Amino acid sequence: MKILFLCTAHNSLSQRLYLALSPAHDVTVEYALSDDVMISAVALARPDIIVCPFLTTLVPQQIYDNYLTLIVHPGPPRDAGPSAIDWVIMGDDGTTDDPTHLLKALDTGPCNPGRSHWGVTVLQAIEHFDAGPVWAFEQFPINIDDIGLTKSELYRGQVTQAAVKATMAAISRVHQAAVPDRVNARRPSLFDIGLKINTLVISPRLSARGEYERLSVSESLPFQGGRTHERPLLKAADREFDLSRHTARQVSRRIRCADSQPGVLSKVFGGSLYIYGGAIEEDITTLPQHPVTVGAATILAARNGAVCVATCDGKGVWINHTRRPRSKTDRALWPKVPATSGLVELGMLSAAAVQQLDSPLATNWCRNKTQTFQEVWIDFTISEHGDKIAQVHFDFYNGAMSTMQCIQLIEAMDYILAQTTAEEPIRAVILMGGTYFSNGIALNVIEAAGDSSAESWLNINRINDIIYYLLHEFPVRKILTFASIRGNAAAGGVALAAACDFVMAGSEVVLNPAYRAVGLSGSEFHTLSYTGRCGKPTATQILREMLPMSPLKARAIGLVDFVYPGTGKKLEEHIIAHVGMMASNPYLRGGFWKANVDLSPASLARARALELGEMCKDFWSQRASRYHSRRFDFVRKIKAQQTPLRFAKHRRMPGRHDEEELDSFDDVAHFEKVARQAMEDDNERVQSRKMSRHESVALVAPSDVVRVAFPAAGSPRVPKEMLFSCYYQPVEVPLTPPMSPMEERSSILG
Repeated sequence: MKILFLCTAHNSLSQRLYLALSPAHDVTVEYALSDDVMISAVALARPDIIVCPFLTTLVPQQIYDNYLTLIVHPGPPRDAGPSAIDWVIMGDDGTTDDPTHLLKALDTGPCNPGRSHWGVTVLQAIEHFDAGPVWAFEQFPINIDDIGLTKSELYRGQVTQAAVKATMAAISRVHQAAVPDRVNARRPSLFDIGLKINTLVISPRLSARGEYERLSVSESLPFQGGRTHERPLLKAADREFDLSRHTARQVSRRIRCADSQPGVLSKVFGGSLYIYGGAIEEDITTLPQHPVTVGAATILAARNGAVCVATCDGKGVWINHTRRPRSKTDRALWPKVPATSGLVELGMLSAAAVQQLDSPLATNWCRNKTQTFQEVWIDFTISEHGDKIAQVHFDFYNGAMSTMQCIQLIEAMDYILAQTTAEEPIRAVILMGGTYFSNGIALNVIEAAGDSSAESWLNINRINDIIYYLLHEFPVRKILTFASIRGNAAAGGVALAAACDFVMAGSEVVLNPAYRAVGLSGSEFHTLSYTGRCGKPTATQILREMLPMSPLKARAIGLVDFVYPGTGKKLEEHIIAHVGMMASNPYLRGGFWKANVDLSPASLARARALELGEMCKDFWSQRASRYHSRRFDFVRKIKAQQTPLRFAKHRRMPGRHDEEELDSFDDVAHFEKVARQAMEDDNERVQSRKMSRHESVALVAPSDVVRVAFPAAGSPRVPKEMLFSCYYQPVEVPLTPPMSPMEERSSILG
C-alpha cells in the first residue's frame, strides 16, 4: 500500500510509525508547511491512504474529501483539542465538564490522583477537528505522578507505542472494509472519489464499525479512564503556579504537563521565564540551610545546573532548565539553558549564591533514598552467577550531554574503576541511559554559549573521554561493557552505545546514527566502532542516508547485537539477565566486532585526532556555516522551508538533491567560494545603495560584511567580527537572537 504521511515534523512518533509500516508498505513523508504544499504532495505521491501521525493544523478539505485520511490523536475516543496530554498530566480526571470550572478546581481544590488510563485514537479527518469516525483506539494505564513522567516522555513512550498499535489496526480495518474495483482500471487522479489498491477501492466514504470506537485494539475493552471531553488550548496563564499555596505535587504537574514545549511561562523568579523540570524534593532537611530568595521563590539548593524551590507543604520542586520568552523584537526563540546559568545570566542569581546553594549527592553514586533531582547514579548488583555488575544510569534532559554532564559521567566511571579489585572484580558495566539513551552533545547549551565553537570543542572532547573509558580503561581491566538502549538514541548517543562490547536494544526504540543533518562530521571514535561493526561501505551509507533506523535493521548490519521485546521494567529485566549470563562466561573477553579492529592506545589516539580534525573544520573553517546555521535552526525551532528529499520520496526527481547529500557539503573550498560570492554580492548592494544616494563609492571592508564569512581553515582564532558575532560577545551582554543565516545562504546556493 502507498501511504503518505502529512506531519508538522517528522518526530519520534512519526519516525517510529514510519519504521513499523515501511517493511510492508511504501511510505513517504511531507511536512505540512501549507495547504498548497499538502495538496501538491498528494498529487505527486498519489497515495492509497494518508496518515497524519503528528499534525497541528487542519488537513485541507480538498484532500480528505477525496482521500481517506487518518489522524493520530493522543487521546481516547471523543477526547478532542490541541492540549490533550497537557490536561491529563495537569490533573483532569474527566469528572468536570466545563473547562473553566475544571481550571478553578485544579487551582484551589485538592490534588486528586487523576486518570487511571489514557489512550490514542486513529480517526478519519473531517471538517471538525478530532471528531471524525474512529477506526481504532488503544489505551494504557497511567500514573500522572510517576517519577519523571513529563508530557514529552509520555508522548515518546506509551503514546507512541499505543499509536503504532492503533494505526496498524486501523490500516488493516480500512483494507478489510475496501470493496473490489470492478469498473475503474486506470490510476485515479487527485480528485477521483476512491482509490484503487490491489483491486480494492479505499474511499473516504467507507464506514467504520461502531465497535472500533467502543473497544480498544489489544484488550477489546471500553476506555477505562473516565469521561472524555473537547478541551480548549491550555494557555500559559492556566499553568502558572503560586509557591505560597500550591503543593509540590501541584507545582510538579504544572511544570511536567508543558515539557518540553512550550514550557511553563512563570513569574516565580520575578521576570517571565519558561521553566522546565518538575522533580519533587521529598526531604528538604538534607539540603543546605542557606536559602536564597529570588522573586517569589525561595531557592533551597542548586545541583548540576538545577535549582530547588520551596513549596507550601514543606517540600521542594527542582527546575532544571529555563528559557527566555521571545519578545516582539526577537527574531527567533532563545535556547533552553540549565537553570543556574539562565538565572545568573539574567542577574536574578549571583554566582556566589549558586556556590552557597550547592547540594551534592552522596559520593558513592548510589540512587538517593528519597525522591530528588539526580542525573547519574550507579547500581552495583551481583548476578545469579556471582559476578559483580555496575549499572550506570544517566538521565539527562532530552538526552543531551553537556560538557559538565560528561564530566559527571567520567567521575562516575572513575568511581567504578576504584571499586574493582583482584579480590572483588567488577565483571561488567552496563550503560543504562535514561528516558532517552543519549543524543550526544548538548546543542542548546552550545547555542547559548558566549563562544559556541569553543563550547562545541569542549563538549565533543569530553564525550570522547567517556568513550575512551569504554574502549580502553574498562577493557584493560577485563571489564565487559554493555549498552542498554531502552530509549531513543541519536548521533553521538548511538556512537556511545556502539563503542561498547555489546549493544542491547528494545525493539520499539528509534535510532538515528547520523550527525550530518546538523552539519557535523561526528567523532566519538565512530570511525572505529561503526566500521568494525558494519564494515566501511555500510558505515558510510548510514551516515550519509540520515534515515531513522529500527533496532532490527541495526542488528542486521551489526550496529546492535541483541534486540528484546517489551518496554519499561520488563525490558530492563531481560537485558540485565542476559548481561549476567554473558558476564559469567570466562572465555568472553570483548565484543565480537573488535576482532579485526586495532584498539591500541596509538590507534585510538590516531582515530581521535583524525575525527577531531574534521570537527575543527565544522567549528572554525568556512565549512562551519553548515553547523552553526543548522544548529541555530534546530535549537530555535526555525520552521523548515521544505521536506528533506530523503523523507519526501514522492518529490525525488533526477538531479534533485538536498544540500547535505552532495559531496560539496564536506568541501571547505566550496564554502569558501560561497562566502566570497556572498561578500561580493554584499559589496555590490552597498555600492548600489551609495550610488543611489549620490555618495562616493568605496569598497566595503570584510569586517563590515560578516553574514557568511569565516576565517580560512587553520586560522588560530575566530575574530569577533565574523559571522554569528553574537556568539562571541561576553555573556553579560543582552543578546537578541539573530535571524538564521541559512535564509541568506539559501538565496546564494539557489
